[in-house]
Amino acid sequence: MITTDAPSFFQMTGQYRRFAEICNKSQNSKFIALFYGRTGLGKTECAYHYSNWRVVEPLLEKSAAARRLSPSIIHSSTVVYTPDVGVTPKRVQSNVATLRNRFDELVDQASNWHSLDTGPFRPHKYLKLLIIDEADRLKLGALEVIRDLYDRTTISVLLIGSPGIERRLRRTGYGQLHSRFTLAYEIQPLTNDEMRAFISRKWNEFKLPCTADDAVSSGIMRISNGNFRVLNRIFNEIKRLQKINCFQAITPDVVDVARKGLLLGTT
Repeated sequence: MITTDAPSFFQMTGQYRRFAEICNKSQNSKFIALFYGRTGLGKTECAYHYSNWRVVEPLLEKSAAARRLSPSIIHSSTVVYTPDVGVTPKRVQSNVATLRNRFDELVDQASNWHSLDTGPFRPHKYLKLLIIDEADRLKLGALEVIRDLYDRTTISVLLIGSPGIERRLRRTGYGQLHSRFTLAYEIQPLTNDEMRAFISRKWNEFKLPCTADDAVSSGIMRISNGNFRVLNRIFNEIKRLQKINCFQAITPDVVDVARKGLLLGTT
């Protein structure tokens, strides 16, 4: 099981709405797509939030008798698969098959648990979208396994990767997969308004003294450059410094000390 730091609050952004729009296509039509961009912009969080993966994934690891299932599981139709580094094509095929079977069994159990009739069981009738995070780890052979899965089933596929993966998939040898892509989208940084909303919420969440004035907000925004991960890191460091030093107010100098402590550059 892959673990990531769970955010205390998921901020709806324009980029997440775009991600959800792409994923929602799987409810009506089959597709294969690419969602890529710089690290720290929230690609994995988009996938986890859309699929409710922090609720679903732990249940897949439990026996049927040990599960406590919420009604939301019945409406699940998406899984997130994160391949290991150096994964082989055979391992990808095995991992995805296991994930599909466990997921469909989970949704079937949830349907019975809550006494909802979902119709006669059909293999993989519940899974509609397979999201593959860290798709950069997949070599040609493993990607061919994914292409074959796409061709042989009704499942849609969304690959998540870093910048450069879109160029790699255009190269000779990847033509069979590349020709099947419906769309590719590059995630963008947070807008200034989204960063201000994030800063305001984090300020209240961490119970920092006073409020974030324009100079402090501008400093944080300049350092983060719209990067979710950097925003979280800078706030965690500010909170640590405030706890140690009992600052009466957070100033631009405190923000700069936090930046230096995290080895972050200026932009």
